Amino acid sequence: MANTLIHETRRLQFPLDTLVDALIELEDKQGHWPPKATVVGATIDNSGDKDASVVLSVHRPEGGAVLERRYSLSMIAAAIVNYCLTVRVPMPRKSSKTIQVLADGVVLVLENTVMLQSRHEELSTLAAGTVPPVGGAPAASPAAGEASLEEAVPEAAAPETEQPEVPPPPEEKPPDAA
Repeated sequence: MANTLIHETRRLQFPLDTLVDALIELEDKQGHWPPKATVVGATIDNSGDKDASVVLSVHRPEGGAVLERRYSLSMIAAAIVNYCLTVRVPMPRKSSKTIQVLADGVVLVLENTVMLQSRHEELSTLAAGTVPPVGGAPAASPAAGEASLEEAVPEAAAPETEQPEVPPPPEEKPPDAA
């Protein structure tokens, strides 16, 4: 038997505010996020002379200063994967993962190929519809892209059971008019 393939491509788009949450989640999990710190600004730096990064302006209440934290694409990717696992967004482990930087966010692209055993032999180059059906006359076929109900649900899938014949109810006679 031949094998058949299914190709899947998914795009998980993270707007800047969700990306900030993902970065804070990872930093907090690693113990690197300052306690009681707040993000007062965020931007995506995608200048052409270096790799893209996300810059957070973080206010630390104990000193009152606002510091900038810059995150590389590898840190952004780690934060996104961690965030997806935390909030239970399904991601196939074996899928290839790439990041696309947008003006207002980041996209994680997941690509996956699954190989399954085919239920048919390898297909030939003979075009469908060029072979006359067995028994002579061509069968009526539904419009392109449609399937008839008989094709979609074969009779063998829903066997009929015999029902006992029930006699009809006796006829009622109208009351005599007096």
